[in-house]
Amino acid sequence: MSQIRDVAKTHQCYCCRDCFLKGWHNLPQHLWGSKIDEEVIEEPIAEWCEVANTRQYCPSLQDIDRPLRLDIIPILKDGRDAYRGSMSVTTGTVIPTPKEARTRRMISNGTFNAEWLSQQFKVMNWNILADLYATESVYPYCEKWALSWTWRKHLILKELKSMTADIITLQEVQKDAYDDWFRPQLEEAGYEGIFLKKNRDPIFHGGKYTHEGCATFYKTTRFKRVEKLVIDYDRLSAGEVRAIPDMKGNVAVAVILEDLHIKATHSSQAMGPNGGHKLCVINTHILCDPRSSDVKLVQAYLLIQTLKQMPIKNMPLLICGDFNSTPDSAVYHYLQRGSVGVGHDDLRADPCGLFGHLNLEHNLSLATAYETCTGTEAQYTNYTEDFKGTLDYIWYSSRTLAVLAISQVDEESQLMQETALPSSTRPSDHVSLVATFMYRDLRQEEAEDRGHHGLGSRV
Repeated sequence: MSQIRDVAKTHQCYCCRDCFLKGWHNLPQHLWGSKIDEEVIEEPIAEWCEVANTRQYCPSLQDIDRPLRLDIIPILKDGRDAYRGSMSVTTGTVIPTPKEARTRRMISNGTFNAEWLSQQFKVMNWNILADLYATESVYPYCEKWALSWTWRKHLILKELKSMTADIITLQEVQKDAYDDWFRPQLEEAGYEGIFLKKNRDPIFHGGKYTHEGCATFYKTTRFKRVEKLVIDYDRLSAGEVRAIPDMKGNVAVAVILEDLHIKATHSSQAMGPNGGHKLCVINTHILCDPRSSDVKLVQAYLLIQTLKQMPIKNMPLLICGDFNSTPDSAVYHYLQRGSVGVGHDDLRADPCGLFGHLNLEHNLSLATAYETCTGTEAQYTNYTEDFKGTLDYIWYSSRTLAVLAISQVDEESQLMQETALPSSTRPSDHVSLVATFMYRDLRQEEAEDRGHHGLGSRV
């Protein structure tokens, strides 16, 4: 049934305001109707078909692409209809339910040994785009219904479950979404979670004040939580770097897990209370402001300084998150190489004169899962109209962990099917990253190294 007639441009009839706006901007000219003589315009006849007379109604497949009209009729105490005070509400067109999560090919890091299947664990990282940031002004190319949380939350959950990861690290998780959606839904799937909000003033959204932050989940059949640590960049900067400007409330949350399946094999490996391998998982969201490269680098520095002070000798590290830093940035170089060259462009932006006082060096031997497996980072982890590039990473300690495989990231031709992200099939402006790991046997590798050195000395 037509509700709106466009008499100025497309000369077509539309069921609702949203469809009219979409048609006005996007309908190809060859589908425009003919201009109608205003003197002979006849209003379309509303032909409604009654599909139910119940208090509740769930749309069916037959309702797709059609609007629904809800006739609300008060009932008197004696059970008769009170037509006075009745009202009608017409919805937009009914759309199909979200599709099942798409499958993504896993790319192995060289030859894959079947024996590793029983030893591996899978990690997933994703900035899911908080609802309070998902506005039409920021993402004008995305359909309004596809941008709504009621649509996106189902797609996000489907993708989380489809990856069957043992550890999930999420950024931009709203506190209410964590409490009402992710925690209960993922608990049913066998996960336990922790949440840490950013240190910012609450934002009024959807009729209430809310925060957003980082959430980490882990399979309770595989891991048990040993300890949780909050890394507050604001608090750390006050003691470490007194001249630094506001850290903007960004945070990281570290959780130390014990592996319930794989036991540590000797005393040099980090061991949990029950003898299982210990693993430290850090989830962080670095500042996004492109003008604040100095703050980003200081946040990365504070994170590394915290890890240096933790009792993590020989403990495998995973540092996952949205680092808002491209592979040519000082943050990336600092994490990967353990230092930043004095001539790096990002060091020129130092309004507070900090970098000369910071020891921007570490020996944690960090690498990223994607660069290790393919020789390069994913081409895109963030794909919008305004920015297209790589900002998200799964870092790991290469001395104690080996990356076995990574999940292939969508090609640009797929990401741009609906202009950019988010879209009706991809619910965030970021792409999820997935990698599988196994523990390194340090004692065996050291023995092999000694054997190689010994052989070399005899030649």
